[in-house]
Amino acid sequence: MNKLKQALVVTGAFLAFAGVGYVSSDTAHADTPRTDMVDVSNHNGQMTTPEFVNMRNNYGVKAVATKISEGTGFHDYTSRGNIAAAKQAGLYINGYHFLHATTVAGAIQEADYTVAMAKADGLPVGAVLAVDIEFPYQLQMGSAMQPVARAFENRVQQVGGYRSTTYTGGYSSSVSPAGEKAWLAQYPGGLNSSMHFYNEEHGWQFSSKQIFTGSLGYFDVSILYDDFFTAGQKAVTPSKPVVNKTDTSAIKKFKAVGNRFTAYKSFRVDKIAYVNGMWQAINYDMAGGKDASWTANGIPLAMLDNVTRGNYAATRIGDQVKFKAGYSYGTIDQYDNASNGAGIVEGVYGNIWYNANSLLTK
Repeated sequence: MNKLKQALVVTGAFLAFAGVGYVSSDTAHADTPRTDMVDVSNHNGQMTTPEFVNMRNNYGVKAVATKISEGTGFHDYTSRGNIAAAKQAGLYINGYHFLHATTVAGAIQEADYTVAMAKADGLPVGAVLAVDIEFPYQLQMGSAMQPVARAFENRVQQVGGYRSTTYTGGYSSSVSPAGEKAWLAQYPGGLNSSMHFYNEEHGWQFSSKQIFTGSLGYFDVSILYDDFFTAGQKAVTPSKPVVNKTDTSAIKKFKAVGNRFTAYKSFRVDKIAYVNGMWQAINYDMAGGKDASWTANGIPLAMLDNVTRGNYAATRIGDQVKFKAGYSYGTIDQYDNASNGAGIVEGVYGNIWYNANSLLTK
């Protein structure tokens, strides 16, 4: 979970002792454990159905866990859209709540809050609504947190009809109710497909560094050992398969030259925002219109040189920018004929979609 990664940086000394795990530099790849489930939150931006379809078809993802809420006053703004998109993509959808409480009464109060938010967002009855326990002050309580976790789990079942479990770090699993299976996180180096940590639990979150083509940034992924996160819901109907259309003229031109492209010319910054943990720019022509998605079409400013005012002043709407060396040429990795899109994997930033016609002129 995102909070886990933040806490690991801020309170690394305690967590190293507690053994919650650490953020591994080992990116998930073909020889890693199965990517059965991905968890998402506002940290990942608003997810879309095509992104989830890509995860399902090309990476084997079966389930999603989206952050619903935190404490008694934070409702994740991406939850409703993530739930709808996952359903449309034919994935099992679950939720989680980031717990602040250290008492049974507090846990019940937070459970009531998250159930209200989950129902408003459309989380289906029977889905999992997990309790996420990561704060150092909670982990230090050890087994004394078990009644708190159990109170939350029981309450979301009673008032919401949701199943529940505890998510926490592997070496802090004493906070999880005794006798229950949990969902544990630990990020070791040297990942390989033979690793099956915590296989007596519901699942093991083994990486916070998964990259999916077509999606920006990093994702937390888990291998599941039972059907806990893929049960209790009505049968999932996958979205209709996409029928490939004939290549557009621009896509034909790129394919004719071995998918190579150059993009040396400057372009205007039409929108700018801090999204998914980075400053990004959008040019309407290159994104294919004003309805561009930050997750799919946003270009990190770190990839751009500011032609108008140089790189040592803040970039503004209206500035002319161009791709830095290293990003201004290469090969196209994916095409989408329906949108005339050209997808380019931009290193750690993942796959970014450009309008093929506009890319031809750059």
